[in-house]
Amino acid sequence: MERKVSTFDLKIGMHISNLDRPWLDTPFLLQGFIIEKEADIKALQQHCKYVFIDTEKGDEAQSYMDEKPNLPSSKYIEDFLEGGNKKVVYEEKRSAFHELPAAESALESASDKVAMLMDNLKAGDNLDIGAVRNIVQPILESVIRNSDAFLWVSEMQKKDAYTYSHSLDNCSLAIAFGRHLGLYKEDLRNLAMGLLLMDVGKVRVSDEILGKTSTLTADEFDEMKKHVYYGVDMLRNTVGMNETIINVVLTHHERFDGSGYPSGLKGKETPVYGRIAAIIDCYTAMTRSSTYRAAIAPHKALQTIYNWRNKYFQDELVEQFLQCLGVYPTGSLVEMSSGEVGMIMSQNRVQRLKPKIMMLLNEKKEAYEVNKIVDLTIDTTDASGVELTIISGLQPGAYGIDPSKVLED
Repeated sequence: MERKVSTFDLKIGMHISNLDRPWLDTPFLLQGFIIEKEADIKALQQHCKYVFIDTEKGDEAQSYMDEKPNLPSSKYIEDFLEGGNKKVVYEEKRSAFHELPAAESALESASDKVAMLMDNLKAGDNLDIGAVRNIVQPILESVIRNSDAFLWVSEMQKKDAYTYSHSLDNCSLAIAFGRHLGLYKEDLRNLAMGLLLMDVGKVRVSDEILGKTSTLTADEFDEMKKHVYYGVDMLRNTVGMNETIINVVLTHHERFDGSGYPSGLKGKETPVYGRIAAIIDCYTAMTRSSTYRAAIAPHKALQTIYNWRNKYFQDELVEQFLQCLGVYPTGSLVEMSSGEVGMIMSQNRVQRLKPKIMMLLNEKKEAYEVNKIVDLTIDTTDASGVELTIISGLQPGAYGIDPSKVLED
């Protein structure tokens, strides 16, 4: 029986019966052959996106492109999104201010470890699942104690490599969102590990493509998309890796309307962790500068994601994501009715428009010598006795503010 298979799912022992292009356009001398060595697989990956195998003449594949993959989902989250109750309601065990030192320590440790992990993978080492857990665990503990402190401090820390910082942003936001959804701690860990690793396959993509500042060509974009398969291949060859984490890596570029890749899954064909990963990945990409795009304000990124509900992302998950982050997400720069400028430090889960804010600039847009913290549930008026409110969100870097300098002041 002939079956369609991605070249990234090929194994020694399979019988190649056909290609995705004419045989004469490739260096293969035989029209139909058994894969005997890894070099055969590398050559097929170089020339083809998919092939056809004969399962009667050779070994079968783990998954096929001519059928929708049977991917496990989370029944709890599906039920919760339909109006169910949360499994776990997490309480703030520390204020954001008191959690800040632990959050800073967790971020510094994770930044060093994830850079070392990625560098080792680039050098050809195997992925170490224990090392991944060690990166995630301090972040997990910090975000469980307080859901704002780590997100806040990550906005203010300089991080060298976009790919590494993007991975940590995804990881911490996954924990915050999973916490909001009421996931058990082990489920939070699996979700966070999946988000941390979902772009791990990019270590096999050329630096020329990753660092390109102009629009990718069609061929370059096809190569970039292969990072999904590269990542899945690396995870499947990692001792102790579970399918939940692999499926996050496999499906984080799928879209609710079926326009994503690599399988064009539609609606709930994508497991819910993959649907969550897609939202988080899009948000963090929009709110971080890269080689080809300037960051946009978090509240604008949320508005964009809201506009894409039931197109690229599931409506119910988008609604929960907005509830999790608030109108002005933690770390956002905002302008006040008093003319002052501040950074959102922590959310008010009951009154969303009354967060805690660290004021950075006075009404003349001059830096405060000592930054003051304002709680809009308590500090309801400005110096003139007029109601104090947020009037707008600001772009990253507005008024020359460098978030990495905030903690130094």
